[in-house]
Amino acid sequence: MLHPLEKDAVGYQPAEELPTPEAIAVLGAGYHPVAGRPLTGVLSSMAVTRVAEAVRITRIHPDARLHCSGWGGRWEGSSAEAACELAAQLGVKRERLVEHVSARDTREEALAVAASGAKRVIVVTHAAHMPRALLAFRQAGVHPIAAPTGHVSPSSPSWSLWPSVEALGTTTGALHEWLGRLWFMISS
Repeated sequence: MLHPLEKDAVGYQPAEELPTPEAIAVLGAGYHPVAGRPLTGVLSSMAVTRVAEAVRITRIHPDARLHCSGWGGRWEGSSAEAACELAAQLGVKRERLVEHVSARDTREEALAVAASGAKRVIVVTHAAHMPRALLAFRQAGVHPIAAPTGHVSPSSPSWSLWPSVEALGTTTGALHEWLGRLWFMISS
């Protein structure tokens, strides 16, 4: 179920012939604060993966600002704040960081980054989520550049008949993304 979403998602490599991006947007992916936990235990594993990839890309593009988005829901603080703090702890200068704490979904994340004035934006999200994220950024008037990470599916579809906990998790993620795409189309 995930393979069709991820099959074209190739990791980010800079292209010398293209203009330099003005921003890098790392999309939110889960936040559950618990006192005493490090940021890597407060952000979901998906969010940590995204932040790590975004930090890697900040080293390739030292003039681009890093936009972290995601709200906190019922929690104090937000995914955006935690992601920016993790990026800072990993070496990104704080003056390069921009928080979008009220963005609740992919569309709102894209609109928040667009409102900053950035036009060429590297979008960091999970490979399966990338097609929907790119569409949201295009609709917001931004030229997005894909930087997929967190690939889950194997390079070719697997048709094992044996059930597994891993397959259940992958199926849940795929259903979330397919339903997200449907909602995105209906609500556009």
